[in-house]
Amino acid sequence: MPAMWHPDDPQDGILTVHIDRQDRPVNALSRTTLEELAELLGQLRVREDLRGVLFISKKPGNFIAGADIQELQSLATAEDARQISEYGQQVFAELESLQIPTVALISGACLGGGLEFAMACRYRLADHHTKTSLGLPEVQLGIIPAWGGTVRLPRRIGLIDALPMILTGKTLNGYQARSRGLVHDVVPTEGLHSAGQRILKTLNDYRIRKVAESKLFRPRKQSMWKRFLNSNRVVRGMILNSAEKRVLKTTHGHYPAPQRAIVALRAGLESDALAFGAESQAVADLAENSVTAELIRLFFLQEAGKKPPEGFRKLADQAAVNQGAVVGAGAMGAGIALLMARKGIWTRLKDLTPEFVSTGMQAIRKSLKSQTKRRRMTPLQADQALDHISPATDYRGLQNADIVIEAIVEELDVKRQVFGELAEATNERTVLATNTSSLRVCDIAQGIPHPERIVGLHFFNPPHRMPLVEVIRAEQSSPESVATALALSQRLGKTMIVVGDCPGFLVNRLLAPYMNEAGYLLTELADPLAIERAAIEFGMPMGPLELTDLVGLQVAGHVAQNMFESYGERMQPAPIWGLLEEAPENGKSPLKSILVKKRRGKEVNRHIARQINRYRKDQGLPDGQTVKSKTIMKRLVYPLINEAAICLAEGIVETE
Repeated sequence: MPAMWHPDDPQDGILTVHIDRQDRPVNALSRTTLEELAELLGQLRVREDLRGVLFISKKPGNFIAGADIQELQSLATAEDARQISEYGQQVFAELESLQIPTVALISGACLGGGLEFAMACRYRLADHHTKTSLGLPEVQLGIIPAWGGTVRLPRRIGLIDALPMILTGKTLNGYQARSRGLVHDVVPTEGLHSAGQRILKTLNDYRIRKVAESKLFRPRKQSMWKRFLNSNRVVRGMILNSAEKRVLKTTHGHYPAPQRAIVALRAGLESDALAFGAESQAVADLAENSVTAELIRLFFLQEAGKKPPEGFRKLADQAAVNQGAVVGAGAMGAGIALLMARKGIWTRLKDLTPEFVSTGMQAIRKSLKSQTKRRRMTPLQADQALDHISPATDYRGLQNADIVIEAIVEELDVKRQVFGELAEATNERTVLATNTSSLRVCDIAQGIPHPERIVGLHFFNPPHRMPLVEVIRAEQSSPESVATALALSQRLGKTMIVVGDCPGFLVNRLLAPYMNEAGYLLTELADPLAIERAAIEFGMPMGPLELTDLVGLQVAGHVAQNMFESYGERMQPAPIWGLLEEAPENGKSPLKSILVKKRRGKEVNRHIARQINRYRKDQGLPDGQTVKSKTIMKRLVYPLINEAAICLAEGIVETE
């Protein structure tokens, strides 16, 4: 029985091959499935009764998710990696050279080897589905596309658009893929198969390929300067040089895969054969690299985090979340409400005044407009999301809510009051979740009727971009309530971790000593930006000062104080944080940021610098010192590691 490729009987000379890997929940390419594809292609090559072949997946939301990562992880030697790369290149070359036209009908994830397969087909159609995503994310696993991706993607869409996909793993939805020329058209999901049939019938009717294509597809619009840049060999070499500098600046040499991808792309300027060879050599070298091993391990951890833990899986599967509400229409609350609405959950957005609610709805409309403009959603999808949100200034309509998420000010008394009101406004089965970042869930639940339905559901700002959600199981939280919170998180596409109930939970508890040490360094260093450089050089996505600005000085200061009150001396906030939180800017409003943008890059806000100098003078401290980058990083990271060990010992999390 076929393992993955299932051909039907031809209809009017058109063969449909269903892609359905029997032993996996998603379609993934392995040595076995490649061998099966090669056998199928050999049969197609000698058939004279076919006018074309359609490839379509039978798994909803999944075309081909890429290579089988478990098989990749099990490769014993570099030579094994080279051989599987060369074999995949050979099979896809045979697909590309078929005389009969082939059409990839893409619905759902078309990633890595899946996209490399689709690019070897003559035509590609994508659908409107929200799960449809095309990309080459291999670099995120510490490897590079090795079945012709570095050759075919620049050929299909041009080097400029191909670079972010190959070097960063950027993905495209159907509309974005069409605008770049990666797919020939985008059609409704239910019309995908018939659209593929129409392509093959039109090709047969007109015979002349260019005439048929002019009838089928609208011409791709590309600016004159982009055509020039993509077609000029010398310019493409300069583009790759510039890309290499950006990669080194971004990765600081920690991740070798993007650099090896550039080597393969540069080889492609000479010939396809050299590029294919560079791909295989890169995969062979990277397969034995320790960074690759750790990135693959991280991938499996992230995949596991997208599903509820084993102990809650059955309950979470039974928890249907169709109606919900968010209390608090600030940036966080509005963002969570939009996430829920985009997933088809009927959501009420509640705040105290019409003005507050209006501000939240304006932020939602702005976000939808931006995402529509970037082709991340269609205008219809934006309208549907907006239709699923109902603004409110009272609690009416919450009796049927499956879950309500509180996202208001980080003050215990205020939260208790709101939860008391929610307990009266909802039914006994409605799960009440707090988005608190530093207070204990059990303290919020104290005195509230049916406290077993109260859990923590901690999103990170901005909620539409940050993948992690902490699900907090307090002492009084029932397994059913935790399962409902997990079910919602899974529906929103988040990576979930279940943590114990303690101030700061896991992430903020680890972050607090890291940020506090940054505050002490801020008063000691002659160049505060050395803190940022050391953190980024270590591998952090941003420095602690930029992170503080993202969170907000006032919020960061409030959380730091809560953590100190809970954990004592080891969470002692650096004195400068309190001074900065209270210090007015220009004598009027509170300071908003530590860093400000200038033409030459970011600089320390002059008001911040003035406060630091004043603090040094008041405390009798010397002027700023110069400290080695490694010393700075140790001071930042070691307290974080120590706190992680304490969390493990306390059972706040169960696994490392």
